[in-house]
Amino acid sequence: MNTKRGFPWWGVALVVGCVCILCVGVLGLGGVAYYFQVTSEPPTPVFVSPIPPIFTEQPTIAPDITEPTLSATAQPPATEPSLTGSQEANEYRIYDDFSSDALGWPVFDDGKAIMKYEDGQYSIQIKEAEYFDWAFMPVEFSPFEIWFDIKGVDGPQNGTAGVFCQYQDEDNYYYVEFDLGDASYVIGQFVDGEDIPLTPENAQGQYWQKASTFKPGAVNRIGIGCYQDFITLFINDVWMMEATVQTPAETLGEAAFFVYTYPFTDAEGYKVYFDNAEVYKPVQ
Repeated sequence: MNTKRGFPWWGVALVVGCVCILCVGVLGLGGVAYYFQVTSEPPTPVFVSPIPPIFTEQPTIAPDITEPTLSATAQPPATEPSLTGSQEANEYRIYDDFSSDALGWPVFDDGKAIMKYEDGQYSIQIKEAEYFDWAFMPVEFSPFEIWFDIKGVDGPQNGTAGVFCQYQDEDNYYYVEFDLGDASYVIGQFVDGEDIPLTPENAQGQYWQKASTFKPGAVNRIGIGCYQDFITLFINDVWMMEATVQTPAETLGEAAFFVYTYPFTDAEGYKVYFDNAEVYKPVQ
């Protein structure tokens, strides 16, 4: 009969030896790995950079509100000029002695027409023969009453001057015109470009009227009432006439000073000074 035999002793010793060798090998490999880990360069640590990230669009930086920067077109508002002398202005009346440019009459020079403040007056000079130009009165209302002083330059009067009123456009307006050289005047109306005299025809077949109160070569005070259906004229505080408007303007218009040159004028043309202008709309 067979009996069960035990595991031989040398087998056990062999197994134990193999286990020991395996353990030594593992420890050896671990030591080698540790050696290389310690002696090799350490990895670069991860940290938050103090340099901000790059943007495709730069972030908006709020301006210093204590010191705003103005562009070339955004300048501080200019202080409006103050009235001086006897200047007055309100919603229905102005009075201008032209002691300053505060009321804002046109200032202009294109070589043919020159409009400017000059020596406490307002002057219009036309330098081209048979030519005219005008300066609108700086008011927001339609003037009915227009009073002013007028004087030409010394010497020959090579043109005329006066007032446009109830002005609609270049073809429709009323006018009162003066020849300062021969002390005469004419009143008329343009309707669709047609000149319609409103003063009576004189013995010479002209519509110009002599004014005995006119002072050639001196300052003359003119008063004009310019309403839709009639025009009145005063020269040096003397009533001259009232002209009936044949085709009254349907709407109220503007008013302007104008100067005209004769065909025979010289290189300096014709120059007229206006002063002490009172322009108003009567208040009911």
